[in-house]
Amino acid sequence: MNPTMRLSLLSALGALLLTSTNPSFAGTNSFQVPAFRGEAGSTFTGWESFKVGVADPGNSGDLAGSSSNAKLFQFSPNALVLGSGNIYNGTDASRFEIRYSGTVPIGQVVLQIRALGTELKYDDVHLVAWTQSLTTSRTELDRLAFGPPPPSPGSGVGVSSLWQWDISSLAANSFAISFNANEANLSLDSATLDVRAAPEPGVMTLAFAGAAALLVARRARR
Repeated sequence: MNPTMRLSLLSALGALLLTSTNPSFAGTNSFQVPAFRGEAGSTFTGWESFKVGVADPGNSGDLAGSSSNAKLFQFSPNALVLGSGNIYNGTDASRFEIRYSGTVPIGQVVLQIRALGTELKYDDVHLVAWTQSLTTSRTELDRLAFGPPPPSPGSGVGVSSLWQWDISSLAANSFAISFNANEANLSLDSATLDVRAAPEPGVMTLAFAGAAALLVARRARR
């Protein structure tokens, strides 16, 4: 991409991020709150303003209530952090990874991402726990076109997406999620990660026992 086109795209992204007051342009546009957020055994990490564009030490969550269990990394050497706090790469496709490490087996994982400019490579998002690499379906939460019609310089979209995994059967207390840009000129705007601990075996046994007792009681009344 020539410098003029790159500058045009940066200007369009900057205008979108810095001057808009419409709630629909919020960094976590249309993100959902999982039903388990805030429960005992759950953790939340949210990224709105990134500090590190490439590799170590990665980015800890900066949204209120963020856990220290997760960090977000970007591994393309050509990315940089914009004044808006976004991670932008105008040269090639950024490569991201979220690493999570806890102390108890994990049940559910919910990842939400908002990207601007070009789009993520949606079919390549996967979670790795132990030796298992797991893909899942994507839910699109929001889509907003900005700038002139493609392929004019400065054109792009803002897209919010959600992925959810249930890894209860793996008994894993850590995982990594990889996701990549489809091409250059993606700006990572924000992300959230919600993790819920897997139910303890004793809790599951009690739940099944309670359900069985209820079923027996109903049959007795009949």
